Amino acid sequence: MNDLKKKLAAGQVVLGTHICLDSSVLTEIIGKTGYDYLWIDLEHTSFGLDVLEQHLIAARAAGTPALVRVPWNDPVRLKPVLEMAPAGVIIPMVCSYEEAASAVQACLYPPNGIRGYGPKYASQYGKVPLHEYLSNAAEATMRILQIEHIDAVRDLKRIASVPGADAFIIGPCDLALSVGRLEEMEGPEMDALFREIIDTVHEAGKPVGVSYGLCSEKEIARWIDRGVDMISLGCETDFIITESERLLNSMQKLAKNAKNV
Repeated sequence: MNDLKKKLAAGQVVLGTHICLDSSVLTEIIGKTGYDYLWIDLEHTSFGLDVLEQHLIAARAAGTPALVRVPWNDPVRLKPVLEMAPAGVIIPMVCSYEEAASAVQACLYPPNGIRGYGPKYASQYGKVPLHEYLSNAAEATMRILQIEHIDAVRDLKRIASVPGADAFIIGPCDLALSVGRLEEMEGPEMDALFREIIDTVHEAGKPVGVSYGLCSEKEIARWIDRGVDMISLGCETDFIITESERLLNSMQKLAKNAKNV
């Protein structure tokens, strides 16, 4: 069982942030700040597998587990990411039991799945004996499915029951878009929907988290109150902009005061 899965199994709320730029140096820096995991995003970014590999190397250097969101629920997209052995893969826009089962099967070797054999880093480039690698492969990488459409909510009891699905992530923006409520994200209808997802997944005995761009203390408290087990907020651009603006505002204020003396 990987470290992130152990923390979730122990009932710990795990905290992460997103990696969206192509700098592995930033990944290592952020990884050293103490997050429980880093979410490396391939769905909404421009970098490819070569950059992903550098991000994973940097995360390992920082000692922080890395989750990778693939662009789509597609075995072809999942396969090379799995060979790099992230702590978990996140599969977006899973909307039905059938799609959930397909996503999980793409991550598992036969007889439980359809994953083709050809591990690279995952088997330490062949240094791990075959039987040892195969016996640990299913537990080494978490399979996390993203719930971000109303169709998924309607079929969530079945989706949450899929064997081999380790955790679920709410995608609040796409979910709100699917019901025409993006501008009412914090309204009662969306709150009820979020709570329904969390309760349904917990009833299945599995952890559920959220991925969100906002990163205020109020937002963190809101999701903890709802009962999530994983919180992924913000990204490098947020940190750079926030600190850059804070520093500039301080300098401008001090410079203005100095001129007025």
